[in-house]
Amino acid sequence: MMRAGMTRWITAILVAALAAGTAAGVQNPLRDRLLRNERAEQVTGWFQRADTGEFFLFDRSGDAALLRERDAPDSEVLVLYPDRAPGGGTAFITDTGREIIRLTGLGGATYFPNSVPDGVIADFASPAGSLAPAPRSPDEVRTRAEELAEQMASALDRSISVEYAPAPRAGLGVQHDTLHIIGLAFDGVRSERRRLRDVEHVSVQLGAAPAAFRQEETLVVVIAPQLGYAGRPSSAFIGQVLLSDPGGN
Repeated sequence: MMRAGMTRWITAILVAALAAGTAAGVQNPLRDRLLRNERAEQVTGWFQRADTGEFFLFDRSGDAALLRERDAPDSEVLVLYPDRAPGGGTAFITDTGREIIRLTGLGGATYFPNSVPDGVIADFASPAGSLAPAPRSPDEVRTRAEELAEQMASALDRSISVEYAPAPRAGLGVQHDTLHIIGLAFDGVRSERRRLRDVEHVSVQLGAAPAAFRQEETLVVVIAPQLGYAGRPSSAFIGQVLLSDPGGN
């Protein structure tokens, strides 16, 4: 009885402290800490940058975290993997090892965009739905493959073939997105035209895990459609592969 009574007493103090802070409209460290912890538990939400006021979407609902840096259909969804951050907390990094966002145990977030390599504070703004590739039809995938071939051929001034393995209908969205990501990768390295002179073919294949490598004149990109966005490499990773030794595997 004494233990139960003490528990009710402590709970009453916490409730009173929170209510007092709210009613008075003043800063309440206890309330603020509890709110930060509650927000940290939100697995998917919009975050706002403290420097520019811009928003990005951070989704932790799956095995790999996802982050869309802009609210635009052509914006790449970054696939992030958790790692221990220096000094505590959790760092989320890409498949090239670049840190994108860091969370503290109290729900604070530091965002590392390319424009601010030292990081900028970001605050949770509102809940959001999880990220998933948009459904696509076989015709849409074929059209995107043709557009990619034309894009690369025009820039390199030679014919480039793009082929892809048949994917299950549920995986067509990942396949379509992968073709878009390859285009972003190519745009990022096209100034290195001399190092791209051996690229003649692009082949998108199905596998158990995402991968990319050069096989003589062919850029091979492996996707795992069942994993959603996490089933394909990033544009940065594919860009590194495009500039790699053609004999590498």
